[in-house]
Amino acid sequence: MADDLAGRLRALRERRGWTVVDMAERTGIPKRTLDKYMLRSGANLPGFDALLAMAKGLGVSLDWLAFGTDFSGDGSELLATVAAERESLQYFETILRHASSGDRPLAVGEELLGLTPEEWAADLALRVGERAKKLARDGVTREELLTLRAASKERSLELAHRRIERMVSTTSGDEGKV
Repeated sequence: MADDLAGRLRALRERRGWTVVDMAERTGIPKRTLDKYMLRSGANLPGFDALLAMAKGLGVSLDWLAFGTDFSGDGSELLATVAAERESLQYFETILRHASSGDRPLAVGEELLGLTPEEWAADLALRVGERAKKLARDGVTREELLTLRAASKERSLELAHRRIERMVSTTSGDEGKV
């Protein structure tokens, strides 16, 4: 992967089969200016407004455009993790609510609450994507995502310890009944 803005723009152009004219039409930035941004040496650096126009017009994140895959990949993973955790929690709470209500069977055949695993997965994926988009649109920072992920890991450890304690106490109680 290219390690500078000019290289990333050239690589994107080649990967998508675009011409510089195509990119100019998509971004609203003149062809001649884009050519200068993509020079192999001595390339001009765009200002913030031009970076925004390129990110929007070319359909890439501003992070990727400005910093490259490594930064964007880490940020994307953090965003996906936080969004998936929040949406998954809502799904499991819904399942538990239905299970405890006893209104209808939780599972019938290959379905859980009337949906197949594939339908659950498709719906969850859509909702996670929407949640991630909302987090990004609301301007969540990398630091906030790291804090949320750290809190999530800490909570997971706490829950695992509780589960182990329950298993140990259950096992201890069973030994006495033998």
